[in-house]
Amino acid sequence: MFVLLVAAPGAATAAPGTAPSGPGAISPSTTAPTPAVPAKPSPRTQILDLPATILRDGTAPLKVRLSGAPAFNSPAPTLRPSVAGSWKALGDYEVFTPTSTLQPCYSYALTVWAGTDALGDRPLGKAQSTHLQVACPGTLALQQALGRLGYLPYTVHASKGANSGHARETRRQAARYAFDPPRGPLEPDVADAPGLFYEHLDPTTRGALMVFQETRGQDPTGTPTSATWASLLASETHAADDPRPYTFVTVSESIPETLEVHEGSHVALSTPANTGVPGATTEQGTFPIYARYVSTTMTGTNPDGSKYSDPGVPWVNYFNGGDAVHGFPRASYGTPQSNGCVELPIGTSQQVFGMLSIGDLVIVN
Repeated sequence: MFVLLVAAPGAATAAPGTAPSGPGAISPSTTAPTPAVPAKPSPRTQILDLPATILRDGTAPLKVRLSGAPAFNSPAPTLRPSVAGSWKALGDYEVFTPTSTLQPCYSYALTVWAGTDALGDRPLGKAQSTHLQVACPGTLALQQALGRLGYLPYTVHASKGANSGHARETRRQAARYAFDPPRGPLEPDVADAPGLFYEHLDPTTRGALMVFQETRGQDPTGTPTSATWASLLASETHAADDPRPYTFVTVSESIPETLEVHEGSHVALSTPANTGVPGATTEQGTFPIYARYVSTTMTGTNPDGSKYSDPGVPWVNYFNGGDAVHGFPRASYGTPQSNGCVELPIGTSQQVFGMLSIGDLVIVN
């Protein structure tokens, strides 16, 4: 049996496979698609903390803190000039530990590279550099180092556990003594040692430093520099002590006036000497020798106002302005006769000249 379905007039016929439309048609339920939301970019890596620009201890680790833990392939920061040591990631930090120390009194550039990458963040994007200045160790450390090497007649008391000299030590240990010197008395190890003003760059300390600088081919200024500290650390590492006994000169103005050369704990030479006359007296005190000449011309003014010029003065050791220990021909020695200098017989002055060096002390009392 066939049934013929006839559409009502005006009714639309849906195409096969399409939903019916028009009056009375029922549409299936539909939902409009949600537009895609762009992914929010991750933040860039940030540097949250850097080492202080003045480093008080060159042996201490350097720390760079990032905004997150450093990624596995993140480049380590660098130091210029390069320093023996290693970088290691610890938490949010990149940490550099020197094998021994950063050089005292020296400047470095620390660079954190553009590709530095904290986990979950984008790379830093731009390299950042900062300058670091390693502090110079203090005068106490200088005195202890010079004492350990025999340039200063004082050493740290053994109870403090510090190397009191004549023994090798690692460069790191030498640097630890420099940046964190043991506290304790410095004790003389030479009989009648010149006085020492503890923790001050006094004449005794300056003289010892001048001797050290002269033996190391440096300008004997008596002021510690980066080169001085590099030499001090190297000398302590190799136990390179002063090859000479500690040497100094005492001048007595008691009549008869005398000069004595001390080597270590004994008097190696004693001789009559002349010091300055009234109006041109020889200043009392402790003075390092700062210049030496086999022969030179001396000029100046006498107490009466007249001028003098003495060519060919031999075996000259200047210690205080124009005052010097030197040879000069006189009929006698042992009384004030000079214009402020310490005069010796010619032959004796040559012998004394050979026993002294830049930095050795002349003590007038």
